[in-house]
Parts: sequence; C-alpha cells; structure tokens
Amino acid sequence: MSSSYLKISLLAIAIFLANPLQAQEKTRVWNTFSLGMPLTDKLDARVAYLHSTDITNEIKNNFNWYQIRLGYRINSTWSTRVGTAWLSIPSSNRTTNRIFVNAIYRKKLNRRLVLRSGVQFETHSKEERRFDHRVILSNRLGLRKRLEFLGVAPSLTYSLFYNIGGGNIRYFNDEGEEIARKPANGFHRGRILANFNFKISDPIRLSLYYMNQHEFNLGVSATNRINVLNPNTGRIQRPFNNYHVIGMSLSYQLKGKHNENFLPINF
Repeated sequence: MSSSYLKISLLAIAIFLANPLQAQEKTRVWNTFSLGMPLTDKLDARVAYLHSTDITNEIKNNFNWYQIRLGYRINSTWSTRVGTAWLSIPSSNRTTNRIFVNAIYRKKLNRRLVLRSGVQFETHSKEERRFDHRVILSNRLGLRKRLEFLGVAPSLTYSLFYNIGGGNIRYFNDEGEEIARKPANGFHRGRILANFNFKISDPIRLSLYYMNQHEFNLGVSATNRINVLNPNTGRIQRPFNNYHVIGMSLSYQLKGKHNENFLPINF
C-alpha cells in the first residue's frame, strides 16, 4: 500500500513543480490546541481546535476548525481513526461538517527512519459546495526516535486529495459552446508539510511547521478540471486555492487510569 501511495504523491509533486502557479498564493497562520485522552491501552480520544488567520493583505480570521475523534491501535503496524469536524467560515457565515474514517500503516525503513502511509475517507455536509466526498492519501517520513538536540522530532508529509461530487462546473469548447456540466471528480489538491515536534514536558508537545497547499488538474480529461475559464463571462470557475501556512500546534496528553501515558501525541 505505501509504495503505491508514494508513487502517486511523487507524481503530483512533479506536476506541481513543473507547472507555474495560476493563482496568487496567500499566507496564513494556523494555531492549533488539542487534548488527548487515553481510554484503554489501545483506544484514545482527542479534541482539537484550529484558528486560521489570513495575513496576505490584512489580518483577518479565515476560519475556525473543531474536531472530535477516536483512535484505535490495532497493533504496532496498523491503526485507525473515526471522527467528525466542523469548519466555520466567518466571512460567509457558513459552517460545514464532515465525518471521516482513516487507516494508517507504519513501516520501519531502517534503524532511523519510519514511513507512515494513510488513507482517509470523508463525507461532507451540503454546506460544502466544492465536493460531497473526499479521499486523502498521505505519506509521512519521520525519525523513529527524537533527536537529542532540543528533543525534536522532524518529519515531512505529503498529502494528495481526491474530490468526489459537489457543485457542477461548466466546460466549454474553443468556440465558447458549453460541452458539459458536471462535478470535477479527481485529484485536485496537494499539501507538503515540514514539521518539527518538540517535547516540552511529559504531557506537553509543541509542533512548529510550514505547509504549502497547491491545487492542480491531475488527469487527461478536459471535463474533470477546476480553475476553468468561462469564455462568455471571463470569470474562472473554482479558482485554485493556493496558500502558505506557518503553523503552531500545542497538545496536552492526559494520563491513564494507572498514570500511564498510553498514546503520546505527535502532530
């Protein structure tokens, strides 16, 4: 599973690097606060809040994100999670909801490196207009143990997003005639994240990270694209949503019933 996802991720990165961006990139600051609660030696719960600030032109609240999820560690290799999340957008007075389930596979590459590959399926409420469902493939390369220097655990993650359903996009031929009106199913988003996770104390972890989100049209069909120009109005339908993120994530892990820290949080 991990090798297939890794090949798809590398293909998307290559396409992204080979093509110039077609939209101005924004800069955002993400601040996340989370609380982990072990329920058994394999089951844990987590609640999280993320505040996004857009600092491109003026400082403003971009969105607020809330999550509740349960995680289950099947064994040392496999784990799974299920949960729900809300995204509140102040500028449009709109809140979307999603329900998600994922599976994560952990593979030791050598004495120092570990690769975590995951697949997540999401279903979204009708307030989300871009897609009805989404599949996220991710690969994260990190160290098996923290570095002695500052107790930091660096990692690099690439995620690839596949959209299913959502509002229709109108497609046109060279003469400006409409040839199709349908959802833009397909791979349209990637995220590269470089993360540095610090152990502040036994229950507290701090992550500082940089992320780049880039959207694209991955595929050969002319009728599954986003960022499509309507020649009759001169407007672009569903422009690429590209931005940089400077992020901070602070997490606290509660103790178990016998004072064990069952599942330490690593962002």
